[in-house]
Amino acid sequence: MKKTLIALLAGGLLLAAQSHAAVVTFDNLDAGGKLSSIGKYNPYADLVWGSNWFLGDTSVGGYGNGAHSGKEFLNNGFGVNNLGVSSAKAFDFSGAWFAVPGINGTKATWIDITAYDAANHVIGTTGQIAINGTYSWVAANFAGVSRLNITRDKGFFVMDDFTLAAAVPEPTSLSMMALGLAAIGIARRRRAR
Repeated sequence: MKKTLIALLAGGLLLAAQSHAAVVTFDNLDAGGKLSSIGKYNPYADLVWGSNWFLGDTSVGGYGNGAHSGKEFLNNGFGVNNLGVSSAKAFDFSGAWFAVPGINGTKATWIDITAYDAANHVIGTTGQIAINGTYSWVAANFAGVSRLNITRDKGFFVMDDFTLAAAVPEPTSLSMMALGLAAIGIARRRRAR
């Protein structure tokens, strides 16, 4: 009985502690072979994308490398800086894939992601992360985000596979589950006597 209880407790804790990511790929949208504002899809994936985010696909000239997966991606339309992503409901952000397109023109050399909570306090920042023509993962690992602000030094960049993290149960929830399983085990043990 004791071994069964321990196995149930360990299995329950492992299941409760698992975190699953939700990846926003933009591939269920259709850019139609051009760059156009993603604003008409707002909210998309439960997030509000600033009006200067542009949806594109790999058939757009100079953007053959634009998608990390599939063929759709986002870029900073017109080379705009300070792009926002927000939500009325707090979210956890793991990171995203960034690169510079193969266009003729000014290209970004770094990006910086800053996260804010509902009170507009800074949660954290990635600092300046170098990017180039090959996609790079920019890890953020911010929890309780209400708004992200993505900046760059100059020119254009592309982003894909925007990754949200599922919340991991807080320690109190895990403790309550463990206590519940222990109580079940004790009750069974007493009945067996």
